[in-house]
Amino acid sequence: MIRLVRIGTVSSGFKKQEDPFEMRKHESTIEVDPEYLDGLYRLDESRYIQVIFGFHLSGDYSLKGPVYNGEIKGVFASRSPRRPSGLGLSTVRLLKLENNILRVRGLDAVDGTPVYDIKPFTPVFDYEEVEKVNQDWISDNPRNDIIRMSKGGELSSCLAKAGELHGHFCPGLALGVYAAVRGMRELANWSSDGIAENFIVITETNNCFADGIQVVSGCTFGNNTLIFHDLGKTAATFAVRGGKGFRIAVKPGYWNLVNTDHPDFQSLFDKVITHRQGGETGLNEFKKLSREVSFHVLEYPFEKVFSCQEVKPTLPACAPIFESVPCEKCGEGVMQSRAVEKNGKTLCYVCAGKDFPRLNGAGIICVPRV
Repeated sequence: MIRLVRIGTVSSGFKKQEDPFEMRKHESTIEVDPEYLDGLYRLDESRYIQVIFGFHLSGDYSLKGPVYNGEIKGVFASRSPRRPSGLGLSTVRLLKLENNILRVRGLDAVDGTPVYDIKPFTPVFDYEEVEKVNQDWISDNPRNDIIRMSKGGELSSCLAKAGELHGHFCPGLALGVYAAVRGMRELANWSSDGIAENFIVITETNNCFADGIQVVSGCTFGNNTLIFHDLGKTAATFAVRGGKGFRIAVKPGYWNLVNTDHPDFQSLFDKVITHRQGGETGLNEFKKLSREVSFHVLEYPFEKVFSCQEVKPTLPACAPIFESVPCEKCGEGVMQSRAVEKNGKTLCYVCAGKDFPRLNGAGIICVPRV
């Protein structure tokens, strides 16, 4: 049997276990017992340390349970505090070491937690393994990072990620990011891998707002978890099949906040975007201001920008799988549900001269073919 020796105690503002992503944002201290003071010699040369502690409040263990993204995993495949041995491990930032007191950030341990060991995090020993872990982390679930940022309420990081898809930063994109982070938090347990189609978002607009929704939620047209209701409202509903949903809508008075804090934005938008004036200089000026406004939007209190209400949305069945058939005129494959019979031949919409709906900036329209 291994004898565990308590070497210190955690002091934290959290008296009970809460969202670990939120706990990691805050500072806490570890007071090492005086008899182990010499063991801290030169620890302050390490920027990051690993803390081994005990889950003294977790009670009995559970062999299976939900992890942060809603999936069910075994206790040894998760970081659940309800473990047979009741031990936790966190890599934290060492902010300051003074005598036997360590001030750290990133420790998801509650006040009074017993500490059993402290080690320096030494990348030189684990570099190759860390690189492989990072690659496997992305391979196992390419959305792990955005899920972590969303669960942790890291709005600015989520917006930066959304900018990679959207191509620029604008208030509409920021609103979509803000709404998606809140909507997913309201649902608590969800899985957004886009395969099971259990987590659904209904967007009521197809503008910049929708891109923020897609990046953060992982719901897209391609994985059949994004539904478009062409209502022209800056709103979205987040729902889990068989469960509840939340509709989040931008309040009409939201723009007054932006106009008050950034009085030049609207006029510059009208000039550069609406009227296509100002040339390259004007465009660069607008991009800079738009970026500033976008990240500022995330600082507004949620209640001043959005309304949020619990709803029971009507969701469509999971997307059916259709076979492809060849068009007998152009020879290209076409989804069976989109093929039409004309003059005894199987044709695509184009070859049959059939009207079809199109989605563009104006919404869903149907343009007659001539």
